[in-house]
Parts: sequence; C-alpha cells; structure tokens
Amino acid sequence: MADTGRVREPEAAKIRALRSIADLAGEGLAERMRVDAAARILTIARRALQLQLHAAPAQPSAGMEALVADLARGWDPSATTATEYLEALSVQQLDAFLAAAPGWAASVRAANSDVKPDQRRVA
Repeated sequence: MADTGRVREPEAAKIRALRSIADLAGEGLAERMRVDAAARILTIARRALQLQLHAAPAQPSAGMEALVADLARGWDPSATTATEYLEALSVQQLDAFLAAAPGWAASVRAANSDVKPDQRRVA
C-alpha cells in the first residue's frame, strides 16, 4: 500500500501547534502583533489615498499624521506585502507610524465628514 502521508498529518499538526506555542511563549508575539496592526493601518491608508480621501488641512501636529500618508504612498503592493514593507522600517519609524495613525484617521474623517457614512461595518 502506498504511503499517502496521512500518518504524518497529526505529527505535522503537532509541530505547527508547538511552533505557535513557542511564539506565544517568546517575545516575538508582541512584535508580530505590532507589525500586523501596522499592516492593517497601511492597507487602510493606501485604500484611502486611492479613493482620494484626503486629510484635513494641516494642523501644528500634522507632521506626524503626514507620515501615515507618506508611507502609504511609498508602498508598492505589487512589489512587496504590507508586512514586508513595514518590517524594513526601523523600530523608531514603526513606532512613529503607529503613534500617528489615530491622528491621521481622525483628520481624514474630519475632512470627509460630508460623505454620508455607510451603515455597514467595514472590515
């Protein structure tokens, strides 16, 4: 009888589970979660730029908020994934991006308040 590989499936699942548990136990999980959150923000910012949803006129703190749009403009999704793009940033740049995101989002929301919001939840 040919070896179908089915005998190894439980072992492979066990190995994957143990790798995931090792990630939870190590320090890598928190950093991966930060990069995952940043990737989602980058994707949203890129989509906003494509839809021509611009931020409100510059405020004194707009320099930080401009960082979000600048990174979104600089990302080429056909060349790299959002995660790869963000992993190339320094820790300081990633921190600044994450810190600037809420202000950027509030600014875009304020500048586009005339658009009637869709009642559906956005993923």
